[in-house]
This record gives sequence, structure tokens and C-alpha cells, in this order.
Amino acid sequence: MKVLAVEGSPRRGGNSSILLDWVLDGIEGGGGQITRLSVRDLDIAPCKGCDGCLATGLCVIRDDMDLVMEHILDCHHLVVATPIYFYHLPAPLKALIDRLQPLWVRKVLLRRGPAQKGGLLPVGVGATGGGRLFDGILLTFNCVAPLLGLELVDPMFVRGVDAMGAVENVRGLREIARRKGAELMAFGRG
Repeated sequence: MKVLAVEGSPRRGGNSSILLDWVLDGIEGGGGQITRLSVRDLDIAPCKGCDGCLATGLCVIRDDMDLVMEHILDCHHLVVATPIYFYHLPAPLKALIDRLQPLWVRKVLLRRGPAQKGGLLPVGVGATGGGRLFDGILLTFNCVAPLLGLELVDPMFVRGVDAMGAVENVRGLREIARRKGAELMAFGRG
């Protein structure tokens, strides 16, 4: 099964990237074919709100989002790993999400949405221990998943982790993350 892993952190080697590595270990162990894209390495312009996608369901902006869209439409499962900035996604990852507007057009206006495929696994890391720390990204992923033909699966969220590499000091977290990856590979098979 093809799995697209989107790394949303602007910081290379940060906590969400480490956590994603561990989740991908579990996916690989379950036979997943992984494509990993780091948003920080992509040139993705923000949505202009130009409505250029309304007639065809295709974005008029030509940039690395074309590659992202190709992988999104081709994958069976999607993993999105992100740090939390002010209770939401970092700006480059939010730009990628906003550029999924053509998929909304296809599904809602043109009635050509993708068939149900697999699961969307959000992986988030935040510095605070706030009870609502991940509410913003959950709202976003709840809206996005159906546009992609995916079902939002039980997310992996880690609170109270801030310093670079601090996730490595959380007892048992590596195994929990690997298990999450394995569970994603089993999702939708039965």
C-alpha cells in the first residue's frame, strides 16, 4: 500500500520529524511503500482565492503543489506530522492544506470526489499541556479527510514537548509511534 508522509515542520530534525520517523518504521514493518515530502523543501504558494479552480477542479497555480497533489491522489494512506504553533499548523503546512481547495471543488461542486481509500493519521507535537492544544488541527483534518477519500483515524498527539529532540526522552513513545504506524497499515483491511 502506498503511504504519503507529509512532514510539516519548518525545522529539520525537530520533534515532529522524529515522531514521524518512528511512525514510518511501523508502516514500513507493515509493508507500506512510503513517499515522504517535507513542506519546508517545497515551493508552495498560498491560495490566491482567485476561484480559478471552480470550473475544472484544477488549481491555476503551477508549483510544487502539483507534485503533492499527484502523491495525495495516488496514496492509500496519508500521515501528516506537525508541530503546533499557537494551537494550529505552521504556515507552510497550512498553505498546502489551503491549496487542496480544488479537491473540495471536485467533490462538492463537480461531484467527482475520490473513492474511499484509507486513513489519514495526524501526528502532532506541542510544547504546552493545554487540553485544547490539538483542537484546531483536528477541525482542519476532519474537513480535509473526506475530500481526499480518507477517514480520519485516531491521531497521535504529544503534549508538553518543546526542546529539540525532547520526544526521545519520553518513555515508551517510540514503541507507541511504531504501533500507530502498524495500525494504520491494518486500517481498512477488514
